[in-house]
Amino acid sequence: MQLVESLSALFGRFSTESYLKMRVLSDNRSNGCKIVLFLLLLLTYGGLAGCAPALSRQFRQQVGPPVPFQELLKETEALKCERVVLGGYILETVNEPSGSLLTILQAPLDSKNEPKSQDLSEGRFLVRTEKFLDPEIYSKGRKLTVGGKVSGVLPQPLGNRLYRYPVIEAEELHLWPKEARYIRLYDPYYYDWRYPWHHYPYHAYPWWAW
Repeated sequence: MQLVESLSALFGRFSTESYLKMRVLSDNRSNGCKIVLFLLLLLTYGGLAGCAPALSRQFRQQVGPPVPFQELLKETEALKCERVVLGGYILETVNEPSGSLLTILQAPLDSKNEPKSQDLSEGRFLVRTEKFLDPEIYSKGRKLTVGGKVSGVLPQPLGNRLYRYPVIEAEELHLWPKEARYIRLYDPYYYDWRYPWHHYPYHAYPWWAW
């Protein structure tokens, strides 16, 4: 009888410990699933935010078919008051009593309205805004997307010629973040078994051929 009671007590204790261990494992798995789900949601949100257009939906709904930049250069007066979306690289930011005037090196836009390479530029244009734009922030080389109305042409000297700049009265501006630049650091006495103790950069022949 005592043996039966001992076995029952041992079995009960084992069952309790097993249940607690299974409960802990279940909780850990549940927490792990929650963490994974949270990370997936975070990545999804970040991906959607990264794909968001530069300009508001309200403005984009007011814009007609895209106007080729070459057509804008030639038919600026005919396109007056038309809403357009343009982008490019800031060349200069000048503050005036009535606001700011930016000179932009045009570049084609991608699906997010972000300017592509400046090597694809077809010309220049001006952006006028009533806001004060700090030249230290809106600095040379920064990427900018603008939505606004064509207001006319402003001829200005460019080298030895007079360039006819289309002028855009800005309604919305999007300044893109600076692109990260990676600097390669190296040790001038970096050891390589092929070229031991050579100064960087390496020569194209073995050290013993010196």
